[in-house]
Amino acid sequence: MKSRIFYAAKINIHGNIFSQDLENLIYNHIPRVLLESTTIKIHTWNWTFTDVEKINYNEQILITGNLTKSKHVNQKIRKGNKTSTVNSDDELAQTSFFVYDIKNEILAHEKTGSIDIVDFRNVFTDILGRDEYVGEVKIYPIPEPYKIREEISTMEKLTSLKFYLIHPNPGKKEFNLYQKIIKENSLKELDIGMENKDGFEITKTAVGTAAQDEPKFNSTVEAGIELVESGYGDIKVKGYNTYIKKGKKRIQ
Repeated sequence: MKSRIFYAAKINIHGNIFSQDLENLIYNHIPRVLLESTTIKIHTWNWTFTDVEKINYNEQILITGNLTKSKHVNQKIRKGNKTSTVNSDDELAQTSFFVYDIKNEILAHEKTGSIDIVDFRNVFTDILGRDEYVGEVKIYPIPEPYKIREEISTMEKLTSLKFYLIHPNPGKKEFNLYQKIIKENSLKELDIGMENKDGFEITKTAVGTAAQDEPKFNSTVEAGIELVESGYGDIKVKGYNTYIKKGKKRIQ
């Protein structure tokens, strides 16, 4: 059986984040847009949602379907000992399957040879954002738990750490983390950048050498990582390790 690759992402209401009717947007309008399957044209392709169903699975309401791109194409056909080119009567379609968890706003979607993950998220965002009730949304991938921490801890010297965070929905636990970062750092915006070409420290205490030791980040960095892990933004990290090559100067 051919293996299929799926990715998880978080759909976030952005333009109407402070709407008094936020729950209605999440529980009714986003599902409505998916079920109504509006078609948009991007370059030569028509994009829409097809084969969409609303199902109850283990007491969770899910929406399943395909993000589909389609168009009429010229095809070469044979009649007897002659060939000719004709335009297809129906649009030829290429699809990418998805499952949307309405309550948790989690989107699991397939990567295919015809629709990659970037195109999928861009088009999905575009279709939702065109609806007058839903408005602008942002979709961020959900990274593997602790992967971010592991990657950071492999760097001996951190030279740049940047968070690009969006506002979580009020009432959710992530909202408190977001507010905590604002309050502790007296911020007006939440594009947080930390830079020092000579390296800087973001852990509370030095990390030991034992395999079970894990980095303990300061509260701002830890809260930022938790928000990224929950699908509320991106993080970019730069750094380096140093080593000594015999007979040579230290190399970075």
